[in-house]
Amino acid sequence: MTKYTATEEWPGVEEYRADLTPDEICIAQATNTRAIAMQAYLHAFPAFLHMRQLTEFLQGRQYMAPGENPLCGWFLMRQLADPSTTTVSPNVDTLYGATYAMLDQQGPMVLSVPAVPDRYYSVAVLDAYFNNFAIISPRTYGHDGGDYLLVPPGWAGDAPAGIRAVLPAPTPIIVLFQRLFIHNEGEYAALHALQDAIRLIPLAQWPAAGPVEYPAADLAPYAIQGMRQTRDPLQFFAFTNFYTGVNPPPAEDAGLMALFAGAGVGPGARLPDAPHLRQAIALGAADAQAAMNARITAGPFRNGWTVPDPLIGRPGPHILSRATCQLTALGAFPSEEAIYFFALRDATGDRLNGMRRYRLTFAPGQLPPLHACGFWSLTMYNDAFLLHDNPLQRYALRPDSSDLTFAPDGSLTLAIQVGKPWDVPEGNWLPAPSGDFAVALRTYLPREAILSGDWFPAGVQRAA
Repeated sequence: MTKYTATEEWPGVEEYRADLTPDEICIAQATNTRAIAMQAYLHAFPAFLHMRQLTEFLQGRQYMAPGENPLCGWFLMRQLADPSTTTVSPNVDTLYGATYAMLDQQGPMVLSVPAVPDRYYSVAVLDAYFNNFAIISPRTYGHDGGDYLLVPPGWAGDAPAGIRAVLPAPTPIIVLFQRLFIHNEGEYAALHALQDAIRLIPLAQWPAAGPVEYPAADLAPYAIQGMRQTRDPLQFFAFTNFYTGVNPPPAEDAGLMALFAGAGVGPGARLPDAPHLRQAIALGAADAQAAMNARITAGPFRNGWTVPDPLIGRPGPHILSRATCQLTALGAFPSEEAIYFFALRDATGDRLNGMRRYRLTFAPGQLPPLHACGFWSLTMYNDAFLLHDNPLQRYALRPDSSDLTFAPDGSLTLAIQVGKPWDVPEGNWLPAPSGDFAVALRTYLPREAILSGDWFPAGVQRAA
């Protein structure tokens, strides 16, 4: 470990100078800009992902439904995620749906949700930084359904009778994710009907049982091809300077945004022209990415699992954890709705790798404690946090998985390995890739014992 000690070369406190050379001035300016750019990158990273997903959403909707307004219509996954899914860390427990709305240009929207009486469901509404500002689910509003009014920042109108709740959006552009728990493929038809019944309706046209006309919005700034291939830090900031200008951060970030603007890397800011400052911005972005990689690598960990951040999915000054979260679990829930435990290491701290065999055991009475309609699952990911293709087409295990076998004492042992296990029933086998991998233990509607940390998963143990 590197040790830092004072050296004679370091300037002392209050050793002021007014005789710097032009080169020394440039170096000092670049150092300051680099430090600011590092923090600006972390703050803007979720917005970059939000904008990138918006461009891909628009292109997908325009391809699949040409002639329609791409906003406010749902992009629905009619089947569970599989290895072709490019979203990082997808679950294979729910049918997904996503849509975007530009409330400042389109006006208030009514989110209509049908009754979903017999399972977990949710419609999460997130701002332009992937912060959850509303969740419709059994935890928040029960199973009866209802109509919820989504309004842009500063809206001061009156909600009409029949609106169950008014949900003010922190940013003009929002994204919505719907999730419907599925037991098996035999439920597809019924769940597709529920997916179709979750609708956005312009307030001016509500209530409306049939088709609606969505107001137009200016989509020209988002006609960007290949944003996913962005690697140039200066291009990153060109995108985020624009997008955070359209979607201003909360007022409590005003001081930070003023600092960023001085370096040309904040909402609506213009990147500097000076080559040494542009290089400093690129280096600051690299510093930020290194900090994110260090957080992923260093934890904190417990029993080999990442310790979930209690502030996940929420706004605030914890910009490093917010950026890292969106890198590995895009659009994650706040902890009271769901807690995800990720393991990249076994119980001894060694990297999970398909060259070895592993076991995960839940002792009697130690399955994740959940509220009614909650569920847990263990999902396998490769080193890119994508689903691992395997002959069984098995990407996760859950209590309702077919052929899952519990021991007579109520304990449950799962085998995590490349080949078929000989000492554990095949129904308890989660196939692993041959290289490095990760597993995610999802707990939906967790009880207080999980929220407080009193319950925590046992470590993944290397098999003999």
